[in-house]
Parts: sequence; structure tokens; C-alpha cells
Amino acid sequence: MANNFINRGEVLTLHARDAREDGKPYRECGFNGVALKNADPQESYTLQIRGVFEFDLPGVEVGDLIYIDWIGELMFLAEDDLVNRAENTALGWMLFGRAVTSSDVTGCFQCLILQSE
Repeated sequence: MANNFINRGEVLTLHARDAREDGKPYRECGFNGVALKNADPQESYTLQIRGVFEFDLPGVEVGDLIYIDWIGELMFLAEDDLVNRAENTALGWMLFGRAVTSSDVTGCFQCLILQSE
């Protein structure tokens, strides 16, 4: 193994710009991911940037592109909501992932996290 190997790149340690809640989706420092622990503003926390996670969003179909609010990142707002409507990209939404299941009767679906610019 190379002497300069750090890790597989699936989990990053970052500083929270705002409070972070375990299991919620965020876009932090340009990375899409899910917080693996709660964190206060400016506290270090871990962000899982690869994998499949379950979220609540009614009306999702398998293969739908899922978007996250990136205006929150630029304006230092705490909002990191997910939507599955492409027309929202013009209003400050960035690609977050792709649905691997449809929403069930409770609105839960599974999403593969993707990285976007």
C-alpha cells in the first residue's frame, strides 16, 4: 500500500458552518453527504459522501434525480432540503443523488449520493 494513503474517501471530517443533525443531508464545502453525528456550528463532524441513504420525500420514482438547496451553503443558511424536481436547479438547487427506490406510502425512499459541481 502507498505510504501516502489516507482513507477510502467515503467519510470526510469537516467543520459545520451551522448546527448539523445526525442522518440529515447536507452540502458542505461543495460535498454532498449525510451527517454521521450531531455538531454545533464550527464543530468538527463527519460527513458520509458515498452510499445509499433513506430520506422522506413523497412522489419520488426510481431513477429520479434528487436535488439539494445550495443557496443555503452560499448564504450560510441552515436549509438543506431535498427535492426531486429539475426545474428547481434554476432557483439554487444542486444535484445531490439519484433515487434507487420509489417513495413508499409514508414518503420514504432510498437515495444514492452523487457528487456535483
